[in-house]
Amino acid sequence: MKIVIIGAGEVGFHIANHLALENKNVVVIDKNADALQRVSDNTDVQVINGSGSSPVILTEAGIKQAEILLAVTDSDETNLVACLVANILSPATKKLARIRSADFDTFYETFSEHAPHIDTIINPEIEVVKTIDRFMSVSGAIDFGEFADGRVKLVGIRLDEETELAGTRLSDLRDKIGGQKLLVASIIRDEKMIIPRGNDKLMIGDVVYFATDQNRLPIILAAFDKQLDPVKRALIIGGGRIGFRLARMLDEKSIYTKLIEKDPQRCAKLAERLNKVVVLHGDGSDQDLLNEENIRDMDVVVTLTNDEETNILASLLAKRFGAKKTIINSNVIKILMGTTDPITTIRT
Repeated sequence: MKIVIIGAGEVGFHIANHLALENKNVVVIDKNADALQRVSDNTDVQVINGSGSSPVILTEAGIKQAEILLAVTDSDETNLVACLVANILSPATKKLARIRSADFDTFYETFSEHAPHIDTIINPEIEVVKTIDRFMSVSGAIDFGEFADGRVKLVGIRLDEETELAGTRLSDLRDKIGGQKLLVASIIRDEKMIIPRGNDKLMIGDVVYFATDQNRLPIILAAFDKQLDPVKRALIIGGGRIGFRLARMLDEKSIYTKLIEKDPQRCAKLAERLNKVVVLHGDGSDQDLLNEENIRDMDVVVTLTNDEETNILASLLAKRFGAKKTIINSNVIKILMGTTDPITTIRT
């Protein structure tokens, strides 16, 4: 299988590396010679220096023989033009594009049905908001995924000291949870992954990943002393693009929402575009402000600023002042997972 990737940034680099490990024939195109050098030095793929929207460069990359084109540069316009040119040169090639701007949200179907005929559009900001929404719905989950249009759930939970399932063999687990069907996919213990077998026992502190259908999920969560906990009050710290998308989604769900943003001009724009969301100007790590806004009454606090230290500090303060659940937008995987206060982290 031949795959052409346009963009050698972080996304393009990691995709190319993953596909190379699967022995795919990968070509990476980028105008940045340094970025291409990094790909070439670390990955067994072909690299081409040039514009991914150039028909000459795409032809040189072998677009007519490629089964898939991935346009993942930082420019929405470049990704769209690249897919358009690729569609002209090789209509049979499947096209996937990363599009971030909210201006294109309502045109996804148009781009699919008409030129440039993009098969899949991925907006990382939308995916982050969906991930946050899933985390908000399951109290105590540290990871959550969906398959088969949401009918199958993959949930990761940590076994607390109070759980009655500690010491249970996996072969006996189904009887312990009332005969409900589930598949234990893996167990993380002492930062090591265990491929589970029937004789393995669940231990306090384990992170257990299991798959089940959506109808059985509430019963299984209850057996693990977790629950589906609908959010009624939410606080968002950070009014950037992701913060705005999340606030708009919560507003549509009629969830009482407050949003704290440090930039006064951004606050004014947010107040104009959001309906019932209370937009506050201030620092999300200000203890006095958090107390004034009754953070102890919040079901969830989501920190989405561009500063990772602020996100971590604000989340720790939120837990200290009584917020039920906190979610961090962080580039640090599993940061603070070992603390006694449950802080869920996500990555963009």
